[in-house]
Amino acid sequence: MNERKHPGDRLVLGLLLILIGAAMLLENQGIVDIGSIWRYWPLIFVVLGVAKLINSNSRNDQSSGIWLLLFGLWLQISILGTWGLGFSETWPALFIIFGVSMLWKNLPALQTSSYVKEHGHG
Repeated sequence: MNERKHPGDRLVLGLLLILIGAAMLLENQGIVDIGSIWRYWPLIFVVLGVAKLINSNSRNDQSSGIWLLLFGLWLQISILGTWGLGFSETWPALFIIFGVSMLWKNLPALQTSSYVKEHGHG
């Protein structure tokens, strides 16, 4: 089956690239200072993850959205030192995030296989 990507994904990514490029260009020209704003760049992953979840057509898309969302939150917490947490304290969370993403992606397969075992048909 040939699945087509949702046009919303490319729209969000395109808009983000335009905003980032414009902000960098304006900073290079001395018009704006994005120094302190740039600390929040991991929120790009959060926005992409939310967009992926909203526009998801499959568990694969949902899994990718969850991964992007949680990865972005982890990066943001680590960069800002939220709750006194940095990269050295939070890197094991990547294993948890990846595990959650894998479980979510395979959840329908797990439900289907247990149903077949219990009821003896597919």
